[in-house]
Order: sequence, then C-alpha cells, then structure tokens
Amino acid sequence: MKKLILPIAALAFLLGTATEACAQAYLINGIVGGIRLASRAANKKGAPATPAAATGTYRGQTFPMQRTPAELLPKKGAEQVTAMETQLDRFHTALLADSTSALCTPEQRTAIQTAMVNLARAQSSWDLQPYQKEATFYLAEDARRQKAATSK
Repeated sequence: MKKLILPIAALAFLLGTATEACAQAYLINGIVGGIRLASRAANKKGAPATPAAATGTYRGQTFPMQRTPAELLPKKGAEQVTAMETQLDRFHTALLADSTSALCTPEQRTAIQTAMVNLARAQSSWDLQPYQKEATFYLAEDARRQKAATSK
C-alpha cells in the first residue's frame, strides 16, 4: 500500500496541471497502472492474456478496438470485461453518428473511468492497454469537439 502513495501523489500533481481531457487520460492510465502494479506485486502468477485488439480508424488516426468474444470471456471478471466493452461501444457509436457533437456527458466519462478501474481490479493480469488507448482516444476526440464548438 505504501508503494501506491507516490504514484497517487504524482497523479494528483499531473491532474492539477493538465487540461480536462488530458487529466482524464492521466487518471485512467494512472489508476489502472497503480492497480496493475499492486496486483503484480501481490500475485506473480501467470494468467491468460487478453485477445488481440482490432484497429479502428477515424479522421486518419488509428486506435485499438478490443472486443472479447463471449466464448473467450474469463470466468472471473466477465461482467467487468463486458461492462468496459459496452462503455467503449457507446463512445464508438457516438463517434460515428456525428462528427461535431460531443461524444459523452460528464456522467459517461465517469462511467468509463469506473468501468476501467473495475476491469483492472477483476483482471489485473490482462493487458489493458488497448482499452486504455481506445478510451483515451475517445476522450481526446470529445475534448477536441467541445473546444471546436466553443470557439465558433
């Protein structure tokens, strides 16, 4: 537990100096990284890796889109994997539906952050980076759209 204090303090500092979208990306990455670090230290067992991520493209940018087939869902953490992927699917649908309106509400940002934390707790041995990158991409696109809307 003591090992988590320094990363949490550093994360708090970064959040205080970053834009909202950046802060959210740092928050997601920091929380998941801290949980993963603590879990690895407590449990050195090898576990199955997550399925390979597909790639999505939007406005010339690529981002991972990891979706786990039902038959590959782990027994432990299946609910959390499904919840995370559901949140990501909502963002993806909003991304493709309209190229100018916001992708999410503050409540949806909180929901995706909560889903990421819950998944990291349930599946600490999985490679969560594709989920993190996809969520970060959506949050950055949302911030870009909001900035464009306010500058008109």
